[in-house]
Amino acid sequence: MGAKDLDKAKQPREKYLAIYGYTDYRQYLKDFYDFKKDGGHGYSYRAFSKAAGFTSPNILKLVIDGKRNISSESVNKFLQALSLTGNMAEYFKTLVKLNQSKSDDEKVALFETLNKLTPEAKRRQLNQESLQYVSHWLYPVIREMVALDEFRDDPYWISRRINSKASVSEISNALQFLIKEGFIQKQPDGKYAAKDNMVLSNDEVKSLAIRKYHKQMLDQAKDALEHLPMDAREFGALTFALPEAALAELKYKIKQFRSELHTWAMQTAEDTEGEVITQVNIQMYPHTKRVV
Repeated sequence: MGAKDLDKAKQPREKYLAIYGYTDYRQYLKDFYDFKKDGGHGYSYRAFSKAAGFTSPNILKLVIDGKRNISSESVNKFLQALSLTGNMAEYFKTLVKLNQSKSDDEKVALFETLNKLTPEAKRRQLNQESLQYVSHWLYPVIREMVALDEFRDDPYWISRRINSKASVSEISNALQFLIKEGFIQKQPDGKYAAKDNMVLSNDEVKSLAIRKYHKQMLDQAKDALEHLPMDAREFGALTFALPEAALAELKYKIKQFRSELHTWAMQTAEDTEGEVITQVNIQMYPHTKRVV
C-alpha cells in the first residue's frame, strides 16, 4: 500500500450516504447497507435495527425486498439509523411518500418537492425535464412538427396549424423548453431536428411519465371526437369475451400491430415529406375481474 493509499485509509468515512438523485427509497436503503458493509466493523441488518430502535432484527431487509413499507410512525427511526438530517431527511420522507402513493397527481407534486430539495448540481439525475416533457400534449406534438419541411419556430405559425386549443404563450413556453432541454436542436441550415435518444433512466419517473402521457392523449382524443369531422379521424371499439390466459397473447398482438404501424409510418415519411402530425392511441383493458 502506497503513501496515498495510507492517507486515504486514515481519512474518516462519512456516517451517511447522500440521498440526492434517488427516486426509489428501497434502492437507496440497499445502497446504504452496502455502503456500511464496505466500511467494515461487521455491519449487519441487526445493527441497523439496533441503531433505529426496532425490535425486529431484519426490518431493513424486509423493506429493501419490498415485503414491508415504511409507515409514517417509523420513518423517523429510519432517519436516525441512516444519520440523515435537514434537507436530506426531508428528501427521504418525501421519497417514501412518493414511492408509496397511489395517486399520480400526488406523485407529481411530491416529485416537484424532491426537485426543490435537490441541489442544482444533482437535479439532472432526477430526469425532471423528461417528466415535464410528457406533462403537456404540446411538447411531443411540437417535437414532431419540426420534421415538417415548412416548420417555423414561430408560436403564431404553430398556433394556426394545430387542431387542439393552446395559447400563443403556452406554445412559446413549450418551444423554449424543447430548445433549452435539447429535445429539438437547430441545425447548420437553420432547420430544427428532433433529438432521437430521449431517455427516462429510472422506473419511478418512467412509469409516472408514461401514465401522465397516456392521460393527456386520452383527453386529446375526447377533444378530437367532438371537434374534428369524421373524415379526419377514426374511432372504433371492440368488446368481447376471452379466456384469461389469452390476455397475454392479445397484448402481444397489439404491440406487434403498433410496431408494424410505426415502421410503415417511418418508411412513408422517408419516401414523402410529412405533412400532418398524427396521433394513434390503442388501449386494451378488462371490463370484468374474477371474484374468488
